Amino acid sequence: MDNLHIHINNDETATHCSTCNEQIAPGSRFCKYCGAAQIQECYTSSSEEKWIAIKQLGLFFVIDAVICCIAGFTDFFKSFTWHVTIDILLASCAVFFFFYNWRSTRSLLNWKSFSITKLLFYCLSAILASFTVSFVVGWLNRALFSKVFSYYAFYEDLHHGKLIMISFIAVMPALFEEIGYRGFLLQKLLQVVDKKQAIFISAFLFAIMHTSFISLFWLIPFGLYLAYIRMKENTLWYGVCVHFCFNFTVCMSEFYRLEHLYRH
Repeated sequence: MDNLHIHINNDETATHCSTCNEQIAPGSRFCKYCGAAQIQECYTSSSEEKWIAIKQLGLFFVIDAVICCIAGFTDFFKSFTWHVTIDILLASCAVFFFFYNWRSTRSLLNWKSFSITKLLFYCLSAILASFTVSFVVGWLNRALFSKVFSYYAFYEDLHHGKLIMISFIAVMPALFEEIGYRGFLLQKLLQVVDKKQAIFISAFLFAIMHTSFISLFWLIPFGLYLAYIRMKENTLWYGVCVHFCFNFTVCMSEFYRLEHLYRH
C-alpha cells in the first residue's frame, strides 16, 4: 500500500518538459529526453499562456494563408519576381516566429543523437514516397485535366533554371517550412493540445497552406510523417533532410522525364 501511495503521488505531481512535452520529475533542471533546460515557472501552461500561444498560432497561419492565397489565386503575382518575393516573405515569417519564441524552439536545432542509419532510412522513405506521389499526381492530372503539369515550365527560360528550381522547390521549403510548421507551429500547439492533436493539426494546416485541393491526399500524410519524425527525434534536422529529399526527387524526376521527351 505504501508503494502504491508513493506511485500515485508521483503521477499527481509529475510535470512535462516545456520543449518536447515528455513527462519529467518536478523540479528537474533538464529534460532527460531532449536535454532542454527547464524554467520553473513554465512547467505548466496557464490559461493566459495558452491564449497567447493561440493568438501567435493564429497570426502566423493567417499571414501564411493570405500570402499563399494571393500567390496562388492571383494572376498578377505569377511572375518570377513575385515568386521570389512571396518565398522571401514566407521564409521571413517562419524565421521571425521561430526566433521570437527562441526559448522554447532553440533545442530543436540540436542534433545530439545523430544517426546515419536513421538518416538514410528516413531519406530513403522520402525518395520512395516521392516517386509514388509523382506517379499518382501525374496520372490524376492526365485523367482529370488531360494535361501534364510541369514545375520546370516556370523556370526553363531562366539562366541556370534547373538550379533555381531546385533552390525554390527543394532547398527553401525544406528549411523554412520545417522551421515554421514543425518548429514554431508544432511547438506552440504542444502548449495548447496534446501530442497527437498537435501532430494532426500541424499536418492539416501544413497541407491546406499549399492551396492545392488535389494534393491534400498526399500533403496530409506527408505532414503527419514530418511531424511524427520531429516529435520522435526532438530535432528539426531529420525532417529538413526528409523534406529536401522528397522535393529534390520531384525535381530530378521531372528533369529526367523532360530529357527523355526531348530525345524522342
